[in-house]
Amino acid sequence: MLRFVVRRTAEGIGVLWGIVTLVFLIGYALPINPARIIAGRNAPKFVVESIYRQLGLNHPLWVQYGRYLFRLAHADLGQSYATNQPVTQALGQRLPYTVELVLLGVFGELIIGLGLALLAAARRGTRWDGSASVIAMLGLTLPTFWLGLLVLYVFAFTLPIFPLGGVGSANWVVLPAFCIAFTGAGFYTRMGRASLLEELSQEYVRTARAKGAGNVRVLLRHALRNALRPVVTMAGLDLATLMGGVLVTEQVFGIPGLGTLAWNAILANDLPMLEGVVLVIGVVIVVMTILIDIVYAWLDPRVTLTGAG
Repeated sequence: MLRFVVRRTAEGIGVLWGIVTLVFLIGYALPINPARIIAGRNAPKFVVESIYRQLGLNHPLWVQYGRYLFRLAHADLGQSYATNQPVTQALGQRLPYTVELVLLGVFGELIIGLGLALLAAARRGTRWDGSASVIAMLGLTLPTFWLGLLVLYVFAFTLPIFPLGGVGSANWVVLPAFCIAFTGAGFYTRMGRASLLEELSQEYVRTARAKGAGNVRVLLRHALRNALRPVVTMAGLDLATLMGGVLVTEQVFGIPGLGTLAWNAILANDLPMLEGVVLVIGVVIVVMTILIDIVYAWLDPRVTLTGAG
């Protein structure tokens, strides 16, 4: 198992280096003049050229790349072109809101999705199975922004239980996390139900039933663990993709997270800020992929044997 973890970690470091290099090359190739953005649209040419030299943009590509890696090694992502704020500081201020929202959203997806999947598998072919499928389909078809506006109107405006937006109160995350959870739970319901039904048809389940194990024990103790493997993979990918994909939710609820930061950076051509967001999301994706592999290996030890070969 240790060899498996070390190998996956080494592969992850290689992927991170590739992400860093790709982000640098894309930023270098974009037709954006950072000096002009910093100096202003009406600044004289000599001012723009002076800033251009101060930023080191007149040096060859390999020199700029080396300096870029050196700054990254010292956790220096540069200064924002729009606000002159250190990118690391801005990310540190915005990241906790997005992390909290995403973690609770995915946790809610798992609770709702697996709960409906267990109900559907245990009562296959009954009205409970049909009801679970209807709820899952409803979540899949509802746009997140529409559900967000609806719950804001009902639970923040009509019934002032939760705040109308922002992060000023302790329960700010409840409504946006619910929107993410409900609209994403349908995938877990459908996948979990299919996996559970497949596991329930296996020989080891029939053996457990023959030994006198009840339906609940068979479902929870035997079938669920094996059925969780694709669900774990999906949950890890959800955590990674939602880190950069909650822009709509953040906009609806007025959350100053990474999505909002990235959108503002795009509007302002703020390349260092946008690069910082992309790098943070890339790190999260790589880390989550490694953790998924480790959990997957724990659920199925055969993975370590094939992965370490």
